[in-house]
Amino acid sequence: MQRVLSLRLGQAARLAAVLAALWSAPAVALDLFARHEVTVQFATSDGKPMAEAEVRVFAPGRPDQPVLTGRTDSAGKFEFSADTDGLWSAEARSASEIARVAVRVGGEQSSEPLSPVWVIGGLLLLVVLAVGYRVARRRARPQANRPGPPPRKP
Repeated sequence: MQRVLSLRLGQAARLAAVLAALWSAPAVALDLFARHEVTVQFATSDGKPMAEAEVRVFAPGRPDQPVLTGRTDSAGKFEFSADTDGLWSAEARSASEIARVAVRVGGEQSSEPLSPVWVIGGLLLLVVLAVGYRVARRRARPQANRPGPPPRKP
């Protein structure tokens, strides 16, 4: 009993360490349905990068409502996923300056996004395979000797 308890405590400690590492790591956004990854770099009028500036991103056809907000990195760069083609705009504000940029996304060579039907179908296939594997392993396992009366002899 002591050995089982110590194994479970060790597993729980490892899980807690992994979760703490993931929790403290910077968040990374992954959009499976995005068509394009866009990187913009903001600089002041004298050419210095706008580090840690507040950024607002506007989608095509929606110039009054930001679809994404965030901050630039130490080099003044900001990345976002564009899910529609068109003219995207972004605005960075620091204490003393405002910088704006417009980026045309898409064109003739745009690739189609990953269809949600394919993603859901792939996940369902993986679930079916996992369940089938578990059933096959259970059937292949020999029956355990169970305590009880000995088998009858004819």
